Amino acid sequence: MAIEEETNENIEALSSEEEKYISKDSQPAFSKGLYEWLMFLLTYYSRIRENLKIDFESFIVLQVVVSHSLYHLNKDGVKTFTEIQKNFDLMSMSNLSKINKLAFASIAEVLQLPRETVRRKVLQLEERKIVKVDAVSGIILGPAYKVIYKEFVSKTTIDTSTLVKRWKTNGTLEKLLQMNEKK
Repeated sequence: MAIEEETNENIEALSSEEEKYISKDSQPAFSKGLYEWLMFLLTYYSRIRENLKIDFESFIVLQVVVSHSLYHLNKDGVKTFTEIQKNFDLMSMSNLSKINKLAFASIAEVLQLPRETVRRKVLQLEERKIVKVDAVSGIILGPAYKVIYKEFVSKTTIDTSTLVKRWKTNGTLEKLLQMNEKK
């Protein structure tokens, strides 16, 4: 009974703008979409652990290195999946980011993690040649990331496409797209 009262209080606290988007019509699409999202996340997390054999925190640290590399790569124009794969060596070149090199402190700040934790995670990734720590260029992608990109990123892209298609089919995607629109 207490849960029901709490839920009713939360519903009453919704603004009229929120009520437009969280109506009885949108709830089935929302619950189905939320379930599919959670299954996507669980599968993603499992693949990180099983396929890459790294913990999630190390994976997130790696994502900062990847995003830094992509930022510099995109300065010459956006790339397709295949172009990134073909130009992978460019992403791991030591001279890619001499001006704005990525450091342990930068990653720690972005992720709000202790510097020592970031340092330890980066060094573990470096042992596996997933990243490279270079005095001149900072932390950059290592040669082993090429395999991760080819296999893991490919599978994640397909899984994301499947999720979005399911959302489109059951109406979740349209509801999500409408949530940020001002009427």
